[in-house]
Amino acid sequence: MTQPLLTEPTATITFDRHDDIRAALLDPNLSRTFDRRTYEEGNIREGIVSIAHGGVHRARRRIENQMFRAEVLRLYERELFPRVMSDLLDVLIDADEVDLFPIGELLSVVLAARRAGIDHDPGSLDQLRALVHCVDVFSQGAAILDAKDPDAVRALVRTTYEEFERDFVRPSRARRAALIERVRRDELSEDGLPQDILTVLLLRRDDPPLDLGDDGRVVREVATYLQGGTHTSAQTLVNALDLIFATADPSGTLERVSRDTLFAQRAIAETLRLRPTTPKIRRRAEADTKVAGTRIPKDAVVILDVLTANRDPKLFGERPDGFDPDRRVDPSVARWGLSFGGGPHQCPGRAVGGGFPIPGSFEVDDDHVFGLVALELQAVARRGVRPDPVRRPERDTRTERFTRWSHYPVRFERRTTSV
Repeated sequence: MTQPLLTEPTATITFDRHDDIRAALLDPNLSRTFDRRTYEEGNIREGIVSIAHGGVHRARRRIENQMFRAEVLRLYERELFPRVMSDLLDVLIDADEVDLFPIGELLSVVLAARRAGIDHDPGSLDQLRALVHCVDVFSQGAAILDAKDPDAVRALVRTTYEEFERDFVRPSRARRAALIERVRRDELSEDGLPQDILTVLLLRRDDPPLDLGDDGRVVREVATYLQGGTHTSAQTLVNALDLIFATADPSGTLERVSRDTLFAQRAIAETLRLRPTTPKIRRRAEADTKVAGTRIPKDAVVILDVLTANRDPKLFGERPDGFDPDRRVDPSVARWGLSFGGGPHQCPGRAVGGGFPIPGSFEVDDDHVFGLVALELQAVARRGVRPDPVRRPERDTRTERFTRWSHYPVRFERRTTSV
C-alpha cells in the first residue's frame, strides 16, 4: 500500500499533450521534491541532484555536466566501450540460451561505474554483479512512488546503501582524496585527476552553493549516476529487442541493425518513445502557478503522461503506436519524445544512452555519437540474437511501471563474432 503524502495534495492534475508537458517541465514552480517520508527519508533519493530544486540543482548540474562533454562521450563510445563490451559478451554468452536482461545490466554498469567514480575490475563478474545488485535496489528506490510496498523498498535500500558505501565508495573515495591532496600541495595538476562524478564532488564539496553536506549526500549523488546510467540502458536494450521481435520481419530488422549503426540508434530512439522508463512523470507545485491555461494550486501533484504524449499523431505521424525506426519526425521534435524529460531536470545522460540528435536526412558526420545502447543492440544482433521459443519473458512486478523487465530469455546463433 502506498504511503500517503505528509502534505496532502491540494489537487491532482494530469497533462497528456506534448506541448503542455514541455511547458510543465520548464515551469520553475514545479519541482521533483515530494514529501520526505515517502520519497526521501531512508531512501537513496534524499538530497540528490535530481530532487534538488532551484539554486542547488543548478550549481550541481553545472559541475557534473562536465562528465557529459562531447569529447568524453566519443572517448567512451569509440575506445573504451567497444573493447569492454566484446570481452564481456564473449564471457556472458556462455550458452545458446541466456537471459538478456542481466547481460544488459552488466554491459551498462561497467562504464556507468567509471563515470560515477566507482573503482572496480571490469573483468570481475563478481564485482560487476555486486554493482548490478546495488543498481537494482536503487532503481526500486528511485521508483518508490510506483512501488507496491514502499516500506519494504526503503528497508532494502538502507541495507544495500551501507554495503555500497563500504565496499565500493569508501575505497574509491580514499584514492581520490589522496590525489586531491596532492593537487592542493601543487604536486599534481587537476588535469591528472580522474574524470568522474565522485572526483568533481570531492574537489568542490566545500562550495556552499552545492550543499553537499555530509559524506552521505556525496555517496547518494554517486549512486544516482551509477543507477541512472545502468538501469535505463539495460531496460531499453531489452525493450528494443522485444519490439523488434514483434515486427513483421524481425530477422530483416536485426540484419539492418547489425550493419547500420545509425539504424540501430533510430531503433533505440523509437524504443525510448514507445517504452519510456518513466511512463508518467510526477511534479509537485512549490507555489501557485499556471500551465497551458490550467491553474495549479500550491502543493498540487502534477502527473505528466509521457506515454500518451509520445504517441501524438500530429508529431509522430500515422501509426504513432507502431515501431518504425525509419519514421520521419520534424527536426524540432526529439525522436524519443519526452522520455528523457525536459527543462532543468532533463536527463544529463541522454546522449550517453540515446546519442546525438538524428538529422531528418539520416546523414551524420564523423563527430556523431550514436549512444551506447545502440552499440549494445548492434553487438547482440551481430551474434544472432533470437527470441526463446520456450521460455517466456517476465516483467518486473515490483512496480507499476510496465516498461521494466526482470528476465528476458533469448537464444544466440553465435557466441562470438569477428564483425
